[in-house]
Amino acid sequence: MAFRSGIVALMGKPNVGKSTLTNALVGQKVSIVGSRPQTTRRRALGIVHGPNFQFGLVDTPGIHEPHTQLGKAMVDQAKSAVQDVDVIVVVVDSSSKPDALDQSLAELLGSQSLKETPVILCLNKMDRLRAEHVQAHVELYCQLFRTEKYMLTRATTGDNLAKLGGLIVGELPEQPPLFGDEDFTDQSARFLVSELIREKVLLKSRQEIPYATAVLIEQWEEEPNLLRIGASLLVERASQKGILIGKHGAFIKAVGQEARAEIEALLGRHVYLDLHVGVRENWRMSPRVLRELEYME
Repeated sequence: MAFRSGIVALMGKPNVGKSTLTNALVGQKVSIVGSRPQTTRRRALGIVHGPNFQFGLVDTPGIHEPHTQLGKAMVDQAKSAVQDVDVIVVVVDSSSKPDALDQSLAELLGSQSLKETPVILCLNKMDRLRAEHVQAHVELYCQLFRTEKYMLTRATTGDNLAKLGGLIVGELPEQPPLFGDEDFTDQSARFLVSELIREKVLLKSRQEIPYATAVLIEQWEEEPNLLRIGASLLVERASQKGILIGKHGAFIKAVGQEARAEIEALLGRHVYLDLHVGVRENWRMSPRVLRELEYME
């Protein structure tokens, strides 16, 4: 059997399950997940291995109407990520009907540069879709995205992910592998660490804090038996700084403890993690800060 490989992009609105889908197919955490929209801020590539195939799976920020420079950079990254890929998987919430953002994405995928790229529809969160609505929703989305290839999935439990993988592999070109046998992502260790820290903030905070927080790695010192990491949690206002620190430092301590445990598991070594909070007013509107955080080129 010929070997197939290529690059596959996941596209869709925020909070439809793209990152959960990526992690499940890769078998490793390459994208942080959360219940809030716009958790993914830049593209992340995970690598899926099989006996006769391999593909790079690009998790992209959700398509939305941006109101900040950060939001614009996220949407720009998502749109650029689908250029020159071998397959595009459109992920939707199967329980919802298409809306204006879905229409916008369909128009992008129908553009001259992308109209020849195979599109597979992934109707995720199938447990939320009532049986009597399945056929109607499938037809609506397949017609919108001009594809007959689709799969109903539930990424959180793995339902039908193997079948989705089979659809993807069937569209890949016959060619040698693009990545090493042991590779699972192209992300740097520093980036993965910053995302794990940010994930803990997302899971523990509420209101505007998750959207106003970024993580900047400022120290990375490798010693024989220890990795020292220093990171700054950036917020936009002084009032947000107090929330992240918490009463007697309880919030930032809890974030640090949970993040350190997961970082040690990821890197396979002891880690000393030092977190502090800094204020960068309106950083989401600053191209300079966004480039420093690697959200913009």
